[in-house]
Amino acid sequence: MLEEIGLGRGRLEMFEIAASDAPKWVAAVKEMTERVEALGPNPLRRGRHLQPEAVEQLTEMVEP
Repeated sequence: MLEEIGLGRGRLEMFEIAASDAPKWVAAVKEMTERVEALGPNPLRRGRHLQPEAVEQLTEMVEP
């Protein structure tokens, strides 16, 4: 779905990290921060607002 709306797959990932595993959490945060910074700004936003086309696509995907 992220590819379909133009956001790209690299901006979302789930990590399984135990509450007691702080080093793993720090590593995951650093990895995602580097990845998102390399991808650049959110392509669905124009300024601080979602582009109307993106809102329409997201709505179509969510509504039955």
